Amino acid sequence: MKQLSPLDAQFFYMEAPHQPMVIAGLWLCDQSTAPNGLVRHKDILRFVSSRLSKTSLFRRKMTHAPFRLDDPYWMEDKSFDLEYHIRHVGLPQPGDWRQLCIFTARAMSRQLDMERAPWELTIIEGLNNVEGVPPGSFALLLRMHHAYLDGKSGVVLTTLLMDDSPDNEYLPATTSPYRERMPSRSQMWARTLPRLVSQPYRSVSAGVTLARKSLQLVGRLREEAGDNKHRVPFTPFNERVSPHRSFGGHIWKLADLKRTRRLVQGATLNDAIVAIIGGGMRRYLAQREALPDEGSLVALCPVSVRAEGNGRDMGNQLSAMLIGMGTDIESPIERLQAVYEQTQSRAALARDVVGELITSASEVLPAPMRMFNSWLYRQARYTSKRPLYNTLLSNVPGPPLGDKKQYFAGAQVLTTFAVGPVCDGMALTHAITGIYDQIELGVLADREILPDMDTYIDCIRQSTEEYLTLCDAAAEAAAAAATIADEQKPAGKAVQSRKRNTGSEPATEETTP
Repeated sequence: MKQLSPLDAQFFYMEAPHQPMVIAGLWLCDQSTAPNGLVRHKDILRFVSSRLSKTSLFRRKMTHAPFRLDDPYWMEDKSFDLEYHIRHVGLPQPGDWRQLCIFTARAMSRQLDMERAPWELTIIEGLNNVEGVPPGSFALLLRMHHAYLDGKSGVVLTTLLMDDSPDNEYLPATTSPYRERMPSRSQMWARTLPRLVSQPYRSVSAGVTLARKSLQLVGRLREEAGDNKHRVPFTPFNERVSPHRSFGGHIWKLADLKRTRRLVQGATLNDAIVAIIGGGMRRYLAQREALPDEGSLVALCPVSVRAEGNGRDMGNQLSAMLIGMGTDIESPIERLQAVYEQTQSRAALARDVVGELITSASEVLPAPMRMFNSWLYRQARYTSKRPLYNTLLSNVPGPPLGDKKQYFAGAQVLTTFAVGPVCDGMALTHAITGIYDQIELGVLADREILPDMDTYIDCIRQSTEEYLTLCDAAAEAAAAAATIADEQKPAGKAVQSRKRNTGSEPATEETTP
């Protein structure tokens, strides 16, 4: 029996019919690799059941303190029913990408049953007309409540559900006895009363930390801002959200992102992704005549502060960075340079200041007050005209990149998309993950605010192509400069240089254009 942290509980308190606090993973799987070329529903039940004994995450549900005077607890579900959590559906034909996106969006519009273990796995059959996916494939949509776990601890679940071979030797189905007894009412009061008594001390301690870290944060941000004191602009993405969602995805080749980041010395893959998405948002807002006159859009980027080897713990251990996406910069290279400079300074800020700030802010008030404040917020549906950020951009760890194939119940996993939640004031989220030699972007949005998801994804594709065009131009310029320098050398040295340049050893990948 483990109590939710105040941050975990806050994700639960934010839950509302119009904003399910649900995260998800969408996998596309080729079942032709499975034995007999077919994955049946009972095979999937056996496959998942054989892994239940490796973690308690699958079997835990929420139990409340008396009169909800304190944050809830996680306990083993005595009535756990695997068949309830695993569903099977089929897409209408021709089973194309658009139909899969529509189904995913509808699923992300629904709340999970918090009276049971808060996860749900849906097998979506009938992918017969998706580019790059063999006919007869299926998709897997794994939805989990955000109070349950964060992206890094979610890797535990994805790791358990993937094998490196299509030939599965199933473990015996889980028949382990119910190991946790439901505490009696007196036992729950015995847990709750000491927490109530110690709440004033915890509130004062958290308040002191909150004040100290807030001053540090303001001081650091003022130092970074200098004369540039533009506020975060208000955009259509900072409105109230409806109960309806739209979903889309884009895939980058890892090699293309590596080429892009080398346009700016020292830039990382994450910097390249932020700059590309920033270019896409700039295009999209310009088409809608909604691009802010000044100031860059800002992305909230969650950062895990979970210790290594601590991934099996439930819950969220998060800090965050606020990164300007360069939407006010027309030049793609200058945009990438601006993103790189911000991430260099903000990474230490997230590690040293923001993580403790988030934790202390969630601990200042007792649980009933935090629950009541969340209820008031949901009822008022208030969104500030001075937002702190415009969108969410989350990097979700996936299986290790490389050539090693991954399988689910014998079916090869071809592509993985991550999906984040949207809520009032944040109607657009981006989640990034990867597998093999590709990086996938999953985009979830409020359908009434962003009804043309295909147009938005096309703007990101155009931004990607713009950067790749610059990469090609830089490579051609570097080759031309090398040729000129080669021709200006003495004949003997030029011949040796040409031999070196045309030898069997390729140029190092990390060479900056």
